[in-house]
Amino acid sequence: MKITLPAAYFSFSLLALALVVARPSGPFVLVVTSPGLNATGNMAVLEKAEGAFVWAGRVPWMSVAYSNDPNFPKRLLDAGALLVINHDLALGCLQGLNT
Repeated sequence: MKITLPAAYFSFSLLALALVVARPSGPFVLVVTSPGLNATGNMAVLEKAEGAFVWAGRVPWMSVAYSNDPNFPKRLLDAGALLVINHDLALGCLQGLNT
C-alpha cells in the first residue's frame, strides 16, 4: 500500500508532462483522423478546417498540416480529427532531416 501512492503520483506526473509536450504549438500539427478514413477523408478534414496539407506517412489517416491561425487545432477537432498534437512528436517528420 505504501508503494501504491508514490507510483500513482509518479504516473500522474508523467501523464501531465506528456500532455504539456504533446500540446499543439506553432503552425505545424500532426493530425490523426479515423483509421477507417482513407486519404481523401483525411484531406477533407484538413480542408474543412482551412488548413494546408504538408506531409503524410505510411498510413492515410495521419498527416501534418499547417495554418498560422492559433485556433487551427480546435478547428481540426471540430472538423472531425480524433487527435491533434505537436508535430515534433512524429518521428517520421524528422526522417528528412537525417538523410
